[in-house]
Amino acid sequence: GVWSNVGSLENKGLEFALHSNNLTGAFKWTTDFNIALNRNKILDINGPEITPNGINYVIEGQPIGVFKLRKFAGADPDNGDALYYIDDKSNETTNNYNLAKEVIVGSPNPDFTGGLNNYFEYKGIDLNVLLSFVYGNEVFNGGGRYQSANADWFDNQTIDQLKRWQKPGDITDVPQARLGEGNGTNNSSRYLSDASYLRIRNINLGYNLPKGLTGKLSLSTARVYIVVQNLYTLTNYKGWDPEVNYTGTGRSTQNTNIIQGYDFYTAPQARTYTVGINLMF
Repeated sequence: GVWSNVGSLENKGLEFALHSNNLTGAFKWTTDFNIALNRNKILDINGPEITPNGINYVIEGQPIGVFKLRKFAGADPDNGDALYYIDDKSNETTNNYNLAKEVIVGSPNPDFTGGLNNYFEYKGIDLNVLLSFVYGNEVFNGGGRYQSANADWFDNQTIDQLKRWQKPGDITDVPQARLGEGNGTNNSSRYLSDASYLRIRNINLGYNLPKGLTGKLSLSTARVYIVVQNLYTLTNYKGWDPEVNYTGTGRSTQNTNIIQGYDFYTAPQARTYTVGINLMF
């Protein structure tokens, strides 16, 4: 067959960057800030909706990769059945997964992204702190279907299973645990969560040895430093790391521009510590 374009996509965006010299004396402080707002919309796909995984969709009039799923409604207080909303126009629920209508429940595309960098310097000591942030996107926790699965699958279970329905009258959003039965483990908004985050991306603390000392050591300059990467992430994401995306293997790699915000056991980014010395002769 012959590959060809099948539709059109509109992209619009706005980026803003600011640099400031806050203090310029013996104590120096500079700040860099940037923020980007990007929007995309499918204008035409010349055919029906496209989905490579039944989770992310290409739909005319919507951003690329939107999540179209059945909307999870919690657990039935009477019997612990998983409940789903019939559609997005009423509060009527059903325990029959097939009767619930798939609706657009979120987007992997953030409202905005950005970063903030502060640099300080005083008497040979320098400190650089970089923060990065993303706001307004969702991530589908594909691994959560097995880790928060009411004993339906083989993984160790997440702590939310302690809040599962156990007796009539229990009010919870975690259905009854039923070994080997799919009680709420199908694809739905149950495994979709806000993936906004603020991350301390990098901290670099260094000290430049005085020239009097470096001269005695036949050095031009000498700097010792410690770097911490991914020190802390503030997020409400229920998985391991909100900064993930599905890469796939084989033919699925052709759909990675559609399969966005899909987390399937993606290892979290490591927190790393580095200590070093820079010497110039």
